[in-house]
Amino acid sequence: MAEGRHALFSDKFTCSVCLDVLNDPVTIPCGHNYCMSCIKKYWDREEAAGIYSCPQCRRKFVLKPELNRNALLAEVTEQFKEMTPNLPLFKCYAGPDDVPCDFCIGRKLRAIKTCVTCLASYCETHFQPHLVSDAFMAHKVEEPTGNLEQKLCSKHRKVLEIFCRTDQTCVCLLCVVTEHKNHDTVTPDVERVEKEGHLEIKKIEVKQKIHQKQKKLEKINQTAEIIKSTANANIEEYHEIFNSLIQSIERMRSEVTGVITGHEQREVRKAEEFIQQLEKEIKELKRKDAELEELSKIEDHIHFLQKFSPLSPYPEDKNASDIAVSKEFLPESLKKVLNDLKNHLNETSNFNIVKTSGTGLAAPLYTLQNLMSRKFLLKYFCHLTLDPNTAHRTLCLSEGNKKVSRTSKNLHADHPERFDCWLQVLCGELLTGAQCYWEVELSGSSMEIGVAYKEIGRKGRSTACCLGRNNKSWSLWCSNSRCSVWHDNREVKISAPCSATVGVYVDYCSGTLSFYSVLDSVTLLHKFNANFSQPLCAGFQFCGNSPSSITICQVHKSVHYLRSYP
Repeated sequence: MAEGRHALFSDKFTCSVCLDVLNDPVTIPCGHNYCMSCIKKYWDREEAAGIYSCPQCRRKFVLKPELNRNALLAEVTEQFKEMTPNLPLFKCYAGPDDVPCDFCIGRKLRAIKTCVTCLASYCETHFQPHLVSDAFMAHKVEEPTGNLEQKLCSKHRKVLEIFCRTDQTCVCLLCVVTEHKNHDTVTPDVERVEKEGHLEIKKIEVKQKIHQKQKKLEKINQTAEIIKSTANANIEEYHEIFNSLIQSIERMRSEVTGVITGHEQREVRKAEEFIQQLEKEIKELKRKDAELEELSKIEDHIHFLQKFSPLSPYPEDKNASDIAVSKEFLPESLKKVLNDLKNHLNETSNFNIVKTSGTGLAAPLYTLQNLMSRKFLLKYFCHLTLDPNTAHRTLCLSEGNKKVSRTSKNLHADHPERFDCWLQVLCGELLTGAQCYWEVELSGSSMEIGVAYKEIGRKGRSTACCLGRNNKSWSLWCSNSRCSVWHDNREVKISAPCSATVGVYVDYCSGTLSFYSVLDSVTLLHKFNANFSQPLCAGFQFCGNSPSSITICQVHKSVHYLRSYP
């Protein structure tokens, strides 16, 4: 009883944070007491929110209260410790991981035993009747166990005492004589012995699998290290190759610069010699001019004739061809080689490493492509034809469905695939899994060229049907004054002018769509990067009211990766 009184009294000197007797106690404005270190740590966790609260009553403080040691409470707790030096109740309260006593009132102590017969857990004090009373001697007692509900039959609310091997479940005695009658039943301890045998086998199997997985992990780690070292070696190898190329170009630049500089120095030296000679001749002529001027001023004829006879002759003129300066800094043979090298480097500078296949975890394949060479692009030329079933009723198709023009007449009957509001038409071929290139000639103004998924909307004036104004299509809009690209109703303006011939290149695997202005050479207008999820088809749209037409260019080259609409 003394221990019980001490337990109740000890609540007054216990910190609700650490569940131990107060150490260096402080009192916060709401009146509750805590260890100085406990409340500091608790408020440190709340500091990010800027509001501090009491762990017990949850009262909030906008400003962090000043913590001062409660000297009186500290003295009282020290005296209480001295009065109960052998009482371990401060350490016996149930924590979050302990089983609490079911009979403690208020703050519960840690249970030391669980009675399966009573279906309750007891602390040391409340367990005493089970030790001294004959009425409890037949009760089944075990180590503290939580979740006692799990040990009860959900149907009969009796203790689970039997294991049914037939249904592989624990049952009570009433279940044995009813639902599980004539089933193979045993006591849980007997079944556990057999299950533990299986458990040992399972443990051996799991350990073997762990060992196998560890060996495989070690092998994969070794493989990963080999991959890393091989990759680094390849990087170093290609660094050396490119550094060697750069050094070779630098060396050639230095040598060509030396040749040009040497020629410059020779020709400048020669020019300087001619300059000195000319300056000397000019000086002599000026002196001669002064003599002649003096002679012309003599009035005495005899004296004039006497002075005139000994005049020195004029200096001889150098041949004009002798003072010609050469403007050819390099020999023709060297100039030709350097021009060839320049053309080759220009072509090389337009090459890009492009992924040609590979999705997910599959190893991708790459190739070098010169996307700024029309000769390269034409290798992927594909034949396209306009699909009459998709053309707006006022669009006229001609030249074997290669040309589309605007009219004011209704030329087509209704069709489920036809655009009924937007002046658009799609091609009948699907572009799938390959590189495709085509060219169109534009006549007029305000037109769009692009690609779209086949499922793009056809009916109504919503953006779901308009080329480039949804996430199912991409387009290039061209007019006489400017051009821009559209996707998902977002516009990107292009500063480069658009020619009358436009090239379109699609690399389905790498997810790129490029538009080119085609003249003697190709100029990249814009490049889209996308993850195409469906087959594409080419499409065209007329935007203005002026007479316009779009013609798909004919380039004689066969292709084998197109298929028509089903």
